[in-house]
Amino acid sequence: MTTHSLSAWIGEQPVGTLSYHDDTGRFSFDYEQSWMTNSGAYPISPALPFRRPENQTDELHSVNVRRFFENLLPEGRALEDAAAAHRVAKGNLFGLLRWLGQESTGALALLPEGTLPSRVEPIVHEITFEELSERIQDRANRPFTVWDGRVRMSIAGYQDKLAVYVDEEGKLFLVEGQLVSTHILKPEPMNPKLSRLVANEHFCLKLAAALGIPSAEVEILRVPEPVLMVKRFDRIKHTRHVERLHAVDSCQALNLSVNHKYEHNFGSGRDVANIRDGVSFERLFSIAPLTQSQAATRMALIRWAILQYLIGNSDAHGKNISFLVEPGGLRLAPAYDLVSVCIYPDIEHEFALAIGDEFDMTKVRAFDWADFSDRCSIERRLLVREMNRMIKALRIQLPTLLSLPNYIEEERAMLQKISDLALQQAERLEIDAKMIAKVVIE
Repeated sequence: MTTHSLSAWIGEQPVGTLSYHDDTGRFSFDYEQSWMTNSGAYPISPALPFRRPENQTDELHSVNVRRFFENLLPEGRALEDAAAAHRVAKGNLFGLLRWLGQESTGALALLPEGTLPSRVEPIVHEITFEELSERIQDRANRPFTVWDGRVRMSIAGYQDKLAVYVDEEGKLFLVEGQLVSTHILKPEPMNPKLSRLVANEHFCLKLAAALGIPSAEVEILRVPEPVLMVKRFDRIKHTRHVERLHAVDSCQALNLSVNHKYEHNFGSGRDVANIRDGVSFERLFSIAPLTQSQAATRMALIRWAILQYLIGNSDAHGKNISFLVEPGGLRLAPAYDLVSVCIYPDIEHEFALAIGDEFDMTKVRAFDWADFSDRCSIERRLLVREMNRMIKALRIQLPTLLSLPNYIEEERAMLQKISDLALQQAERLEIDAKMIAKVVIE
């Protein structure tokens, strides 16, 4: 039977070979010797070290490889559109990577064997606001990710997204080949239950930054439809080129499949609610020893957890937190995909990750925060101190953020709801913070 292979590159450096073996249905990834001996090199994932453990079977290695690369693909309709555009089954991981792997999240570029990155022809397509507006309006008939007959997005996630290059004049371009994107465009979702999501995410990211959480840089474009333009944290724009930075999300860092991005990986039905094998806060904190500064990572994760509670982001799952991969270890990436989900009455409000043992935001109390602290090995005094700091900063920053000129009148009414919710949550948290140290957990 045939073995199919793709070469993995980071910049002009060959990193390794991804192979799919027809006879066994297994995957393998083998690093290039030149990459492993490079002083600036690093494994592409904690689950794929330079040297395989001696007791690791080919089958287990294949599982680890599949998990890592599956997490690079889009989800939901975006995956269906990509599969349909290239006439590849949704379950055909290698086939999808063959078409979508040239530019995904992080630094890896997957190319056919024998193809050099420098030989890939650069392709540029300028997108005007008029064309972008037309495509947004026509999403029911034409997939937003397919332009010029080609899938232009391989960014993981469910929302409509388009990776673009933004030049010094603010012009937008679809790019391929040697050229890479610098920003991601996210229009309003087609689901009417999620109205004003662009302003919602913009506001929550600005709030996070104001509370001391490094966050993705964003702005709202009016084409005239609102579009959130997010600066990619895994790209650095230089004068003559764009540098890719390697990154993994927490599913990849924990060696979990995309199906485990929620702590309740089988859902929250009564018969499966006790199964919690997905990403959890306890698991997130277990990544800290792999980072360049455990203390800084743990503090950043504490702030990230408190923020989700304050803004009511019940959908803060394992693919919404990432780490940059560097020779010295992992480094927590800026926050992204921050949304106040709980202001939408018709959307699921169960937390993606439990606080302690509680998934219901309205039922989280001091006991649950103490449980969270103990599970994640956080000193309770440190947690309480950070809660009080963020509560104080929240009350100071919200009026300023609400007065930003970025929003139209209809959006301001929705943002006021987010502000009211956050202040309500802050008031509850302030009360609970006084009791956390006294909680006894047997």
